[in-house]
Amino acid sequence: MDDLAYLVSESNAAWLDGRGDGRFERYERFYHSERERQAEAFELERVNDAYPDWVGSQPARVIGMLAKPWFGKVLVALTCMYVGAQVVPTMSLAMPYKSTALLGAIFVALRVFHRKRPRAK
Repeated sequence: MDDLAYLVSESNAAWLDGRGDGRFERYERFYHSERERQAEAFELERVNDAYPDWVGSQPARVIGMLAKPWFGKVLVALTCMYVGAQVVPTMSLAMPYKSTALLGAIFVALRVFHRKRPRAK
């Protein structure tokens, strides 16, 4: 009978093969850092016993993702898009010509602000 556990991404066989949900990569990162830190006195059994404590002290993946700079930029962009989608139609109905001029001025200001400047040599 064949063992097909390696086909399931959450199985131990897949984990040992380096595929799956990232547990293997986390263990490898911990293992290599401990090996460098304890160069002479490295003992695999002690490192393996310390791994659960290390995993427990690491921040959750979701919290780690929320702390990244790109997530804040995406959140600001989505918020601006939502607010713009709510405000622009209402403002266009109330004052159509002024809102057109305001949107044009905002567009020009953004283009000027984000313009690439020549680098000084």
